[in-house]
Amino acid sequence: MSEFAQLLEDYAAIRTYIEDEEAKIKPLKDVRDKIQVALQAQMNTIGITNAKSVDGHAVVLATTNSAKVADADAFFNWVFEQGDDSFLQKRVAADRVKQYVDETNELPPGVTMDSVITLRFTRAKAK
Repeated sequence: MSEFAQLLEDYAAIRTYIEDEEAKIKPLKDVRDKIQVALQAQMNTIGITNAKSVDGHAVVLATTNSAKVADADAFFNWVFEQGDDSFLQKRVAADRVKQYVDETNELPPGVTMDSVITLRFTRAKAK
């Protein structure tokens, strides 16, 4: 068997093994995801953004902002009129857009923005 053929066989075997193992734990992942949603909802209801378990496991609600240009002409014309290039990177600067929204209660022209709150988990240090 050629080296390439052996690599292909090894890759297929490992990939199949991983896919089979992932299929076995999929029900657990589904339960984990449901618990995560419930935990996040409870944290929102209680009004907390972080917590620790009695064993020291930590959860934190983390907000990720993303902004994209929906209308390039409107946005870039507005940026140049403002004379404020802090809105520009290789992409729209989401943190700067968020700051502007907080200050003015409106989005810059031609920009849409999404905010996603995710739950981050930190495993407790071994005792």
